Amino acid sequence: MMLTDRHISDPQVAVLIDFENVGLSAIRWLFDQISDVGRIIVRRAYADWTQSGRNQRDHLLELGIEPIHLFHSTSGKNSSDIRLAIDAVELLHSSTVDTFVIVSSDSDFVPLVSRLRAAGKTVIGAGRKKTASRTLVISCDRYYYLDAGGIEPKIRPQSAETQEDSLLKRAVEAAMNEQGQVIGSKLIQTIQRLDPSFSFRGQGYSTFTKYLESASEVNVIRTRGQGDVAVELIDPDKPPTINISADSNRWGPLIDSEWSGKAPFTDHPISGTVAASIAANILGYEKLSDSPYKTLQHLLDSSDVLGSNWRRERNKIIRR
Repeated sequence: MMLTDRHISDPQVAVLIDFENVGLSAIRWLFDQISDVGRIIVRRAYADWTQSGRNQRDHLLELGIEPIHLFHSTSGKNSSDIRLAIDAVELLHSSTVDTFVIVSSDSDFVPLVSRLRAAGKTVIGAGRKKTASRTLVISCDRYYYLDAGGIEPKIRPQSAETQEDSLLKRAVEAAMNEQGQVIGSKLIQTIQRLDPSFSFRGQGYSTFTKYLESASEVNVIRTRGQGDVAVELIDPDKPPTINISADSNRWGPLIDSEWSGKAPFTDHPISGTVAASIAANILGYEKLSDSPYKTLQHLLDSSDVLGSNWRRERNKIIRR
């Protein structure tokens, strides 16, 4: 694919900055955070630039931001807010922008955010945590706190349950399947929909999986041959699902024990359906075919214990 074709297919992003509300100290960091969202085609900062120093204007040029100059209104109303909102609505109707990034902590932008989202656009917000309106935060699809910009690696990791201790549990309960599990990529989307300001990096973790592994309320299951992880709530009355990416010596004896209960003597058979169902349950899957071990023979070949004690004959498993 040619570069121009890729740009055309990329989501289009507009970043509109209420400079007098948030400044520019963490804007570069914000651009890094939204770099995977799409191609930024509009970068504008609104302010009365006669009041700013040369260093600020130079910073704008370095970041490729277009300064929109507005004199302060004699009525006391911030004219920058009004112009930013007008530009956003014009872009909504006259451009191909898919995602709007509104950089402000001002709750006055809530109606604008609601209008953009009602039109099917994604809206990302960013502002200072101390001044950010909670109403504005939850109105956005995603919200970044600029206070953390550039200092996240220095933050000491804290256990996940001490940060919004009910948020992770709520998200798992909302997104889990009939087996009580949810894949990691779906879980983080659910968490961010419940709280757009959630950031695992803001809590000192380099990956979402490391954040999950710090939480005592969930069990993280790494599956062999798959890039994602599965997550389940820890039930004190139920042993956690075996992590099938671990040595087969961990799950092999458990399956062997369950099968032995069905066929305690030599040459006793178990139907393939029953044997597969038992194995799938221990491995944490609804069906054995959903696991990395697609067939009973594959399962026998993958475990020394099972391979030594059992053999497959047509659609049955027989104790040796």
